[in-house]
Amino acid sequence: MYDKPLALLGLLALAAPALSSGHSAAPDTPEPGSVEEIARATTETRFLSPWVAYLPASATVVSPRAYLHRIPGAAGELVNSATTYAYCRALAESSPRVRLFTIGRSEEGREIVMLAIADEAGIADLERLKAATAALADPRRTDAAAARQIVANARPIYYFNAALHSDETGSTESVLELAYRLAVSEQPMIRRIRESLVVLINPVSNPDGRDKQVEWFYRFLKGKTDLATLPRQAPPYWSKYAFVDINRDAHQQVHETTRAVFHMFREWHPQVIHDLHESIALLVTWNGTGPINEHVDPLTYAERLELSFHEVQTLTALGMPGVWTWNFGDDFAHLYLDAIATNHNADGRGYETFGNGTAETLVPEQPENDTSVEWYRPLPPPAQKSFTWSARDNVNYNETAMLAALDDTAQQSKRLLENYYLKAVHSYRRGLEQSPYAFLIPDRQGDPARVAQLVARLLAQGIEVHRAATDLTLKEGSFAAGTYVVRLDQPYRDYALDLLSAQSYPKEGGEAYDDVSWELPAHYHLAAIATADPAVRGAQLTALGEAPRPRGQVLGEGPVYLLADTGQEGLLEARYRLARFKVGIAERTFTANGSPYPAGSWILAPQPGLAAALSETAETLGLDFASTRSAPEVASHAAPAPRLGLWVPWADTDTIGWARYTLDQRHIPYIYVRDEDIRAGRLRDKYDVLLYGHVDLELAEQIQGIPRAWGPMPFKKTRATPSLGTPAESDDITGGIGWSGVAELQRFVDSGGVLITLGNGSMLPLESGIVRGVRRESGGVPRSAQGGGVAAAAASQSSVTRTPGAHVRVSFARPDHPIAYGYGARTYVFRQNFARYSIPRRWLRMAYCTTCLDGPLDMSAVVLEWGDREGAPLVVSGQAWGEENLIGHPAILDLRSGAGHVIAFNFNPLHRDLNRGDQRMLWNAIINWRAILAAH
Repeated sequence: MYDKPLALLGLLALAAPALSSGHSAAPDTPEPGSVEEIARATTETRFLSPWVAYLPASATVVSPRAYLHRIPGAAGELVNSATTYAYCRALAESSPRVRLFTIGRSEEGREIVMLAIADEAGIADLERLKAATAALADPRRTDAAAARQIVANARPIYYFNAALHSDETGSTESVLELAYRLAVSEQPMIRRIRESLVVLINPVSNPDGRDKQVEWFYRFLKGKTDLATLPRQAPPYWSKYAFVDINRDAHQQVHETTRAVFHMFREWHPQVIHDLHESIALLVTWNGTGPINEHVDPLTYAERLELSFHEVQTLTALGMPGVWTWNFGDDFAHLYLDAIATNHNADGRGYETFGNGTAETLVPEQPENDTSVEWYRPLPPPAQKSFTWSARDNVNYNETAMLAALDDTAQQSKRLLENYYLKAVHSYRRGLEQSPYAFLIPDRQGDPARVAQLVARLLAQGIEVHRAATDLTLKEGSFAAGTYVVRLDQPYRDYALDLLSAQSYPKEGGEAYDDVSWELPAHYHLAAIATADPAVRGAQLTALGEAPRPRGQVLGEGPVYLLADTGQEGLLEARYRLARFKVGIAERTFTANGSPYPAGSWILAPQPGLAAALSETAETLGLDFASTRSAPEVASHAAPAPRLGLWVPWADTDTIGWARYTLDQRHIPYIYVRDEDIRAGRLRDKYDVLLYGHVDLELAEQIQGIPRAWGPMPFKKTRATPSLGTPAESDDITGGIGWSGVAELQRFVDSGGVLITLGNGSMLPLESGIVRGVRRESGGVPRSAQGGGVAAAAASQSSVTRTPGAHVRVSFARPDHPIAYGYGARTYVFRQNFARYSIPRRWLRMAYCTTCLDGPLDMSAVVLEWGDREGAPLVVSGQAWGEENLIGHPAILDLRSGAGHVIAFNFNPLHRDLNRGDQRMLWNAIINWRAILAAH
């Protein structure tokens, strides 16, 4: 480790106005005291560049140091969103080179603001510059000659996104100083950036999470500098619904943070979206190892590589170790926030710097010991535990690299604009010249509401969708009027093709960082037919200006009403809308008034007020009810709306946050259940159905939760922590449910409750003993080594079968089970790399003797199994390894214990609001809870 006093002397020398290395602050004058404060806050000379070793003084523009009364990155301090925005406003008010815009609001109502920075001429001309990049985005209205004229007078727009992941605290501090430096410095490089670009900075993209994290730091972390004894470094919630997965929302646009960035993109059409993160020493500039997504223009990959290697070269030349690129993640799935750019002909970029989580200075541990010299890492970081790392070190790396990227962009500004236009031309021309020429989405397939949802998702991405005005005949067949048509002669053709086609991750591609399938038709269980017939361009089509909204109807006057189950996703919401009415569900197919009704169809006997309620439900949810004079003679069961509890453990709220979002969007009333609520018991008095979603927790952590040694650890609103306590609060989030909570879950099930578990949440009942007879045979918590560390991911990655976010085939072992309603006997679902469980046995081996070994198989508990019983390939989209080891194993189990049941899903039907076609299986279990209890 370097000698600290000598290092500080070196820093002071390095940062002085006249630098012996040849660098100088001139023509800037350092703000008095800034050189010394930056030097003291930096732990080693090699962690500082002369570009950021001082703050330039200004007589008129307020500096962050003057406003915050400290330098950005000062040890032991963090800035919240309100103070951040106040400084941004002060900066914009005091500088003619800065303007402030509001681009959205968070779920909790906080502003999401953005700064625009350029020279005075650029600021005065922002509207024209925005119009220029918008024109370059669409070659159908801008020909090559017009594009050349636009490029000659336009500027690239470069967007920085900070504080998406709230425990990655350094980026907000970094961009506040960057904004000030860009506004006031007269260094030639800074002037070149101002005169050549428009720089957009979102200093706190997730303000709800930022404020929770800042309050958490001051409550639990401030002054603590021993990494080994730190308590939990992040609160249990950042935004209302998501934690880390807020950065898995590019396709869906569920979260207000994502929507704000997409709003910015539609208005400004930036050439770069650059997202700032923290995890790996000392700075990684993103470029995945591959495989490469073929639906991204090659120019995008080339531009990203050039920018990244420029950053590596520049910072290495400045003597800053540990700057590298390439060997992080893959480049297959573009589902992260920066991918808003990548998917729309711009460049999505990012950094991972070596943040501490806390603002204190620590001796950190790298997630991996990547200290070897490689072609992509010419000057490695120092060895683990050989150095200390401060918040200011993080700012130094972030800001120096951002300046290098901006300077590189400024020096090739016209080329980047030309390439931006060319990428749109390439996409559009491929749609004209290469098959397929369009996708056709029939509007009346299965569930019209789900069809409309898919179309709405495409429109939200800026993908153009038309509707056939007349019947359409093409090579692939005939399509009725009303069919949705996605013509591919459009600027975002490549992205449309990526969303509507199956993915094929190569077997030799190595470990995937995240999902390997995101095909929307597979997620929605819908058909989108690709056509190789160019005649589709001559069809009578009407462009959609807004998302479609199918409206259902009620036919006839009753008195008995029927609803045919054709797989509609809206049935759970309908059941709660009609909660005060009795609903019967047919257990067999029947015919009424000449029309067939599958098993799962609804029968509503005469009831006061029913007709009006059905009319409203049909109109809102797009459901069609028919009527008949008398109830059909068919076996049926009552389906009262259950009292639904959703258990969210304090140790992991992330994935279940998506479940909460899904239920909230469908207006499903549920009770939020905390660990302490489980421990308190009397669960059957409160809930009929208890839902426990997928969690990224080992079995012990599911039971014991956040370590009690860190407690008491309150998460509640106080004068000092006004942002905590939402969306739930606790006097102490430590301790989990404990073994007493497991006993309460056992009592709940045994006394007639239905416990439904999803994904890795199924580990709890299957392995804690709530139900018996099932053995984990392979795998573990579904994790990637790069995303969570080699050791944590070992069980998952060494499994005999791996399905890392793929669509795979399944078959109903019990097609008469209520969970099967609305599905064919063979279908498919989305599966992450969950553990593989055995087919249940009557008992498992309890000792070593001939008569004590495993009991007979119990196939009656298997509702759904992996694989296609008629032999179709397992993979629909994505990839699987060792698929022969998964086929025939349980995908859904229905296990009795006492008077109740455990329904254990070996996949997550509520994955990030994507796999809406899988949701009906879960809805069926909830709607038909009483019938499941009645079955033996």
